[in-house]
Amino acid sequence: MKIWNKAYLPMAQWALSVLPQKSYGHILDIGVGNGASTAYLHRLFPQSQIKGIDISAEAISQAQQGYQLEGVTFDVMDVSQLSYPDSRFELVCAFQTHFHWPDLQQALSEIKRVLADDGRFIIACEQSKVTYYLPDLKDNKEFANYLDKMGLRLLDCQKQAAWLCYVIAKQ
Repeated sequence: MKIWNKAYLPMAQWALSVLPQKSYGHILDIGVGNGASTAYLHRLFPQSQIKGIDISAEAISQAQQGYQLEGVTFDVMDVSQLSYPDSRFELVCAFQTHFHWPDLQQALSEIKRVLADDGRFIIACEQSKVTYYLPDLKDNKEFANYLDKMGLRLLDCQKQAAWLCYVIAKQ
């Protein structure tokens, strides 16, 4: 987790900087590890209700111990089976995780379900991870087409050094 914080927390910070500075009532952070990205979201959006999830009970335990913040809760949960109501989150974040999801289509379907109609979903990761794990989706046009078939729209793709940030919305 220390390596994640050193290597990937700056990526999460950069990715969040591409969003318009506004408030989000409810935020979902997927694959939180030890909770550092969720804590950063709390610093940016202190009035928001933030849910941090991870499939690992050990990761959630570390997040709960390390970050006891008002308005922030952590849950063990699989991204492909979210227990939240429809249209719940104005912002959904996935940092360095989507290429590990066993069923990307099901996970994206669940994210679409819980994303508010005017919400934003951001994915940030290393470009090399997409190239290796999701070679059919490494091209922005192919990824946009894949999302389009699911009722999602790729609004923007930013690159910085070896990082990618996708900004996605419902169609």
